[in-house]
Amino acid sequence: MFIVLTNNKTLINRRESYRLWFEFYKISLLSTDSKIVRLVEKSRRSYYKWGDVKNSTFDSWWKTHDKDFEEDSVQVLSKDSSINFDDFVILQVPVNQSVSDLMKEIRPVFKSEHKKRIGSGKNKNRGTSTFQMTVGSEPKLKTIGHILTVYRDVYLKHQNVKGLKLLSLIHDYYKSRPKNKRIPSSLNFDSTIDSEKQRVTRNLRRWIEWGKQIQINVLNGEFPGEYSN
Repeated sequence: MFIVLTNNKTLINRRESYRLWFEFYKISLLSTDSKIVRLVEKSRRSYYKWGDVKNSTFDSWWKTHDKDFEEDSVQVLSKDSSINFDDFVILQVPVNQSVSDLMKEIRPVFKSEHKKRIGSGKNKNRGTSTFQMTVGSEPKLKTIGHILTVYRDVYLKHQNVKGLKLLSLIHDYYKSRPKNKRIPSSLNFDSTIDSEKQRVTRNLRRWIEWGKQIQINVLNGEFPGEYSN
């Protein structure tokens, strides 16, 4: 029997990760900011396979683009299988031995080959999909989702409004939504306590800066990239 890392495709990250990536890219396509417009033009070659994102909803777009985000996984080869030897390790495995004995042999062989091709370290992972998450990142999807909402749906529409007035608009926006009206705790506060006002305005400034940085990261070809410090 031969086993190989080959064309049995699976999504390596949650669908929500790609939805957020899509939405941050779409924001950029709709932007009139001169810096963003320049970055959009520079990134068109990288994103041409995404098609008409500007005039698409994520759900309709995903139906025809989900395969761009799939990763190769382990599959058993047949005698008729074809394989790219540069990207995969092929092992001949005798099936007449116990599984435990075979695993003892397979692990060191694969570990040695992996180190030769990729390098050492826990986060040494080279993906095979067309578009990949930032290497070593574990996106905090709930937080990034709120950042997207605040940045896209409120801040970009009221860029001259700041501080508590902007927070008030954000609260009104969340309360007006048909679903998930709950205001994120980072932006919710007791208006009678000054320290609480300072906390949430500081959080709001941070979220807006994070939204800007994620947008730039996306135009540089990665999601979410480094956005907090």
